[in-house]
This record gives sequence, structure tokens and C-alpha cells, in this order.
Amino acid sequence: MKVLVVKIAAIGDLLMATPALRALKRDPRTVAVHLLAGGSIAALVRGHPDADKVVYLDDRRIFHGGPAARIAEVLRVALALRREKYDVGFNFHRDWRFNIILFLAGCRRRIGFVRNGRKPWLLTEAVAVEGIKHHVFHYCDLLRALGIFCLDFKMAFPLGEEALAAAAARFLAPAGLDDYVVLAPGGAANVKEEMESRRWPVENYSALAGLLLAAGQRVVLLGSGGDTVLAARVKAEHPAVVDLSGRTTLAEAAAVLKRSRLLVCNDSGLMHLAAAVGARVVSIFGPTHPGEKKPLNEGSIAVWKGENMECSPCYQDGIFPKCDHLNCLRRITPQEIFNLITK
Repeated sequence: MKVLVVKIAAIGDLLMATPALRALKRDPRTVAVHLLAGGSIAALVRGHPDADKVVYLDDRRIFHGGPAARIAEVLRVALALRREKYDVGFNFHRDWRFNIILFLAGCRRRIGFVRNGRKPWLLTEAVAVEGIKHHVFHYCDLLRALGIFCLDFKMAFPLGEEALAAAAARFLAPAGLDDYVVLAPGGAANVKEEMESRRWPVENYSALAGLLLAAGQRVVLLGSGGDTVLAARVKAEHPAVVDLSGRTTLAEAAAVLKRSRLLVCNDSGLMHLAAAVGARVVSIFGPTHPGEKKPLNEGSIAVWKGENMECSPCYQDGIFPKCDHLNCLRRITPQEIFNLITK
């Protein structure tokens, strides 16, 4: 069978889908797996070992363009996909609107998630999303409609020895970095939206950096170009930190994470990237229940203080409500995280 998987955006979401992609690719009935992805995650999906072909969609037009631009982009991609004659199409998003692409692409079977107790429009089969369950398992649940089961749940990011050595030579050796802790004060952003309510306050990261430096630890700051302002605030207060924010490619960031002692971060793409390469992660959660997204690799710890709060978790169906207090995050102190790291 020839299969199309729609997973447009978000680095962390795509990484959580890798166990399902791997199981789908390895099934003896599978002839080819094609992935429809947004240009914003091209660095992650280019050359993906479990995708025989990647088709790109302009996700900036999809999420931020006007109605005419969105319709034009959907039609452009759907018509190109229709020539492939897919047997099965999976919508790996919870957004029913991506079902339109599967329908227009001519997928004979169209499989996705049930929302609000009702099978979404244009699907032939759907899987219910109920209660607190890790997204890795949700994606694998979709495959059960074809009688395919995930045999392991490890996220994957290919990272060879050559890439590790190159990143070490470019970023680690010049700074004399060998044993170090990575802090990622940003993240929680993708092409669709920026979700500041998922970020532990930057002043807490700065205080944590101070505690680590005072204890003799080397500290590295990591993040995308959009995180440089936050990193600069930490660097201004603690000049001894090494700031790599906005300077690395995705593969280079993965290499820096793999060689680190551990990463302290928000619920973000870097959290999933670190877990995918086997790094230890101390992740800080607020509006999202950690049971849905926390790293599953051994040695990682998710910190969350929302379990006894009436308003937490507040994330639901892809929406993070505006919050004027962030108490679920502010209850977590730098000293608490420092104690977890150094115990």
C-alpha cells in the first residue's frame, strides 16, 4: 500500500510521530510512505529515513495567509498529491481541516482523530482521543486501523559521528566545553503561533544559571533565532555562560545536546530533540499536562505543579489560553531545579 502522512508543523510533534512513521515504514504491506510537511520543518524531515518522499507545503500561507492564499495552497498541493494515487492517508494533526487535503488528494482510506466524540468530516475511520495520554501513543493508535502496531516508542533523530565531531569542533572546543549543562529559556513557538504561557520566566533561568556557575558548572544557552533576546538577558547577568542561541542548525543543536550533561527547558521542540538523541532532560511544564508530552527516555524528569490548581492544565485542542499569572510555572523555583540537577 502507498501511504500519505500529513504532519505540517512543529518540530516536537513530528519527533513524537517518528515511532509511528517507523512502524508504518517497516510493515511488509507498505510500498511507500510519503510525508506532507511544512517548509518550517524542512531541516527535520529532509532525508527522513522513514519517508520515501517529502512533499512541502507553504505552512506560513496556510496559518497566516488570507482565505484566497490558503485555498490556493491547499489546491496546489492536493492536485500534486492526487497524481500519486494513495491507498491510505493519515492526518497526524487533531485539526479536522487537514482532512480536506486527504480528501482532495484522493486517498481511499482517510484516518485521523475523533474530536468531541464525533468522527470529523471527510474521514473514513477515526481514533478517539480520550483522557491524558502521551502523543507518541496517540500517533501509534492511528496505525491500529491498519493492524499495525508500534514495537518501540523511541523518538528518532539521525545524528552520525561526523555531525557530532563537526559540532564539537565548531562550538565546544573553542569554548573549552567538555562537561556542561544546557539551558533553553525560549522555545514553545512554531510557524503557527508563539506560546509564551509555556515558558518558565527568564529570570528563573538566569537565577538557575547563577546557581550552576557558583557550583562550578559550565552553562550553555541554546535556542533558535527567536530566542536570542531571552538568552541575551541571561548572558548580560552572567557573562560566563556560553550563548549559542541562534547560531546552530538543528543538527548542530542536537549534537550539542547529545554531548551535554543535561538540558533544562520548557515544553518545547528542543525538549523533544534532546530526548530523541538520548540526552537527559529536566523539563518544566505549566499549561500542558506532562503526561501528554514529557520525554520518555531514561533519566529525564518532568516538573509540573499544576496538578492541584483549578485552572491547570489549561491547554486544550491546540489552544493555550492567555494567562495573567502563570502560577503553575512560577511555583517552580530555580533552587528546586538546581537541587534536581545536582542531587
